[in-house]
Amino acid sequence: MQSVVIPAHNAARWIADAIASVQSQPLSSAPDIVVVANHCSDDTADIARAAGARVIDSPAPGPAAARNAGVAAGRGEFIAFLDADDLWPANSLPARLALLEATPDAAMVFGDCRQFDDVGDGTTRPHARTLFEQGGLGADFFGDANRVVDPLDKLLDADFVTTGGVVMRRDAFEALGGFDTSLALVEDLDLWLRCAARFPLLWHPGLALLRRRHDSNLSRDTTAMQRAYIDVLGRLAQWPQAQHLAARIDALRRRELRSLARQSLSAGHPLTALRQWLRAVST
Repeated sequence: MQSVVIPAHNAARWIADAIASVQSQPLSSAPDIVVVANHCSDDTADIARAAGARVIDSPAPGPAAARNAGVAAGRGEFIAFLDADDLWPANSLPARLALLEATPDAAMVFGDCRQFDDVGDGTTRPHARTLFEQGGLGADFFGDANRVVDPLDKLLDADFVTTGGVVMRRDAFEALGGFDTSLALVEDLDLWLRCAARFPLLWHPGLALLRRRHDSNLSRDTTAMQRAYIDVLGRLAQWPQAQHLAARIDALRRRELRSLARQSLSAGHPLTALRQWLRAVST
């Protein structure tokens, strides 16, 4: 059985469509859909229940706590993730699930993602290229067949895993301790890195996710995302499994800190820029 975890914060506008995209997947049994109401002030929970999902409350703010609670409440051996404003294309889950079931030593499988714009007038505008196409990622990048070769190393080249395209084994998720609730951003990349350090990762070339872009996306705050990314890199540098990548990790941290320094200087904050530049030099 598979559980689908959907964290939702004031997602009344989109949640029914997200659930419908899960229910339309051609599976042998109905998926266990868990919507985690993350401190909502609208009728997200009522709409989700009416659409056929189980609804629980998140124990704390943020997507990490919400997803962890959803996994804990789920009944499936396999866990799939979807955000409340995104959609799964038709037939996207069975192919990923079959690949993971057929590869017992792998912890998770991910697929490709195409973004689309939520215009605001009830229409959508699709992006022509997928995440893999935009990054020039294909079988020659990931490795042999569907198994990612040197996944920890490759995740430093590109963050190619989108949460809504992931199916994960419950036992692997629990062994890793789930998402780190101390991280408000980039908590997904942190988990993929920890997973790649311990388990094989699989990729499926098919389109797994339609990701909606709108003004409320957390990832629109690029400065906050950069700061969180630097923190995650700092954690990675302490892992024994990543010591062979220490020089690359330090170079990435310096690059991001220099970028933040330039942004701070352009914004008229020279002291902040100086502190960030000094951190880059001392890293």
